[in-house]
Amino acid sequence: MESQGESTPDHLREGVASGILASIEQDVERRGGSTARRLVGAGVLGVVGTLGVMHLVLGHPMGHHPTWHASAVAVIWSGILIVSLAAYFLQIRTPSLPLAEAAGIGVLGLGLAGICGAACSNQHFLVWWADTQVGARLSGELGPALSASCFGLVVTIFIGAVAALVFTLSNRGRPIRPVLAALALFLLLAPGIALQSYDVSWGVFWLWLLGTAVGAYVGIALGTRVGRPVR
Repeated sequence: MESQGESTPDHLREGVASGILASIEQDVERRGGSTARRLVGAGVLGVVGTLGVMHLVLGHPMGHHPTWHASAVAVIWSGILIVSLAAYFLQIRTPSLPLAEAAGIGVLGLGLAGICGAACSNQHFLVWWADTQVGARLSGELGPALSASCFGLVVTIFIGAVAALVFTLSNRGRPIRPVLAALALFLLLAPGIALQSYDVSWGVFWLWLLGTAVGAYVGIALGTRVGRPVR
C-alpha cells in the first residue's frame, strides 16, 4: 500500500502531461493546431501585457504612495490582465460579443502603454505633460482637469489605433467590436491612471478617465477601419 501511495503522484503527473499533449496533438490533426496557436498567442500577449504593467508600476516613483495604494492597484491590475488573457486563450465569445478579440486588443494596448511609459522622461506622466509646450498651454487656458482629459484622449487614440491595426492585420476575418475592445483597453489602463492620480484632484482623475475612454474608442475604431481595406 505504501509503495502504491508513493507512486500515485508520479502517475498523476504523467497522466496530466500525457492528456495535455494528446489534446494538442488531436487539435493539430483535426483543426490545424488552433489550440496550440492560441496557447502561443496567449503566451506572447501575456508577456507583452505583463511587461506593460511592470514598466508602468516599477517605473513610477512610490515615495508619496502609501503601501496599500500601490498594492491594491497591482492586485486589481493583475486580476484584470489574467481575465483578459483567459478570455483570449479560451476564445470566449458569443455571436454578438467577440470577447476574445476585445481582450487581445486590450492586452496589446497595455503593452504599448508600457513602452510609452518607459520612454517617458518623467514617470509622473501629468507632470511631464504639463512641462510640454502643448500641455502647459492647455493647463493655463483650460485648467489641469481638462488638460489631463486631452492628454488621456490623445495618448489613448494612438495606443488604441496601433493595437487595433496590429490585431486586425494579424487576425484576418475575426470580428471586432470597437466598443467592446475599447472597454477592454480602458479597464486595463484604468488602474495605471489610478496609480498616477493619487495626489491629484478628483476632477483631474475623472476627466483623465473620460478622455482615456473616448480615446480608446476613437483609436480602436480608426485602427480597425484602416486595417480592413489593407487586408
